[in-house]
Amino acid sequence: MSPWSSAVVLSLHVLSFMVTYAAVAAEYALLRGSIDARTIRSLGTADAAYGLAAVGVFGTGVLQVLYFGKGFSYYLQSPVLWAKVGLFTVVGAASVYPTLTFLRWQAELDREAVPVKNLWGLSIPSRTAPCKEQLRAVTGVELALLTVLPLLGSVLHYGLG
Repeated sequence: MSPWSSAVVLSLHVLSFMVTYAAVAAEYALLRGSIDARTIRSLGTADAAYGLAAVGVFGTGVLQVLYFGKGFSYYLQSPVLWAKVGLFTVVGAASVYPTLTFLRWQAELDREAVPVKNLWGLSIPSRTAPCKEQLRAVTGVELALLTVLPLLGSVLHYGLG
């Protein structure tokens, strides 16, 4: 493959990761305030962006290993790659709880059958307060773990591990 193709795939990989991180950071920030209908819609949007971007990270990572970079055999034997994949998988597994909760909250809003223009003033029942703190803790852990991934990527790229 040409160096330009490799550069484009790596660039898309990094950009996808940046969107992934930004989406989780947005979820974390949104969970700081009150949970109203507008916040729930924003959480849903951020979570959808996170999901799509994570697919982009995974897809471009697979392309990088199979067709670009240092070659399949180099990556396959690298413990750093497996640590990176494992960490990415842990973050993905941790994101299931927030995603399911955001979807449930959105379904509750939709069941109320209130016109969209009136949704902004609705509040979610206070029973979500403990759930909100758990969600914020989970997204905080996701952010912390995601912060390690660029370091592992650099270590992998420079053959340090």
